[in-house]
Amino acid sequence: MQDRYPDPETFSTGILFESLGRKLELEPVTDTGGYNRMVVSPDISRPGLCLSGYTYKFMHDRIQIFGETEITLLKQLSPAERTAAVANVYSFSVVCAIVTKGLTPPDELVAAALESGSALFSSPQDTTPLIHDLTHYLGEVFAPHVSLHGTLVDIYGEGVLVMGRSAIGKSEAVLGLVERGHRLVADDLVRVRRAGNRLIGTGDALIGFHMEIRGIGFVSIAELFGVGATKEMQSVDLVVRLLDADLTDETDRSGLEENLMAVLGVDIPLVEIPVLPGRNITLLLEVAAMMNIQAKDTGCTSAERLNRKLIARMGRKRLRD
Repeated sequence: MQDRYPDPETFSTGILFESLGRKLELEPVTDTGGYNRMVVSPDISRPGLCLSGYTYKFMHDRIQIFGETEITLLKQLSPAERTAAVANVYSFSVVCAIVTKGLTPPDELVAAALESGSALFSSPQDTTPLIHDLTHYLGEVFAPHVSLHGTLVDIYGEGVLVMGRSAIGKSEAVLGLVERGHRLVADDLVRVRRAGNRLIGTGDALIGFHMEIRGIGFVSIAELFGVGATKEMQSVDLVVRLLDADLTDETDRSGLEENLMAVLGVDIPLVEIPVLPGRNITLLLEVAAMMNIQAKDTGCTSAERLNRKLIARMGRKRLRD
């Protein structure tokens, strides 16, 4: 997958260091010999029990975190005991390990990592925030994901995924939204990941914030409208499908019908808009986003509130009659 996250099928220790090393302030303690080992789990492990000799169900396929507790334990041991304790860990095929809080890794730990061909890093960051950032990133890398053909835009903080057949006018409509001050997330190919019950959309790393406008070609939104007109990622809150008006049946005109689209097991509100000459699709997308925000804030749509008033009026009229 070529989105802004590594492909989990080829996610190695080296790629982890390249993508997250700066944020976690990782410094290599060993050489790059273990950089080809695969990261296969979104979870991490604290190897304290394994250092103490309890190796049953040791999670060696996870990134190992040596915090102050583990390093203090090792330093209290004699050199021979320290070698044996570290050997308990590195008798398994360890993915990689990180020593936190700027602590100096014991020589025995460094030697064991080198001998096993496993990468060892150090970081000045405290253990808890490092683990939080690392597990959050790993959770996004290994999250269920899918690629969708469409354009994702942030409208008043609402992530609107615009879909429809090729050349129906998705990019042109979203370009109008950008001109009105909204923010482009991805055009043509949207990478969607599930995080809990939320869907997070990003763009293609190669395409970046370019849009293909028929008759003009590829345009860079960041260069033409500024970086403030773009956004790295956005939750997907609403799907709008543009339809050929002459190829569709009569659509709902009242707004009372609730349509949903399932993406990765999450139901997202779906609005279908027929495309006709003269219709301002940009404005309609903006209104659809505002109505979705309103429905979430109030618990019902404008159409539902109007329907209740009409029913109440008809009820009063029957009573008078």
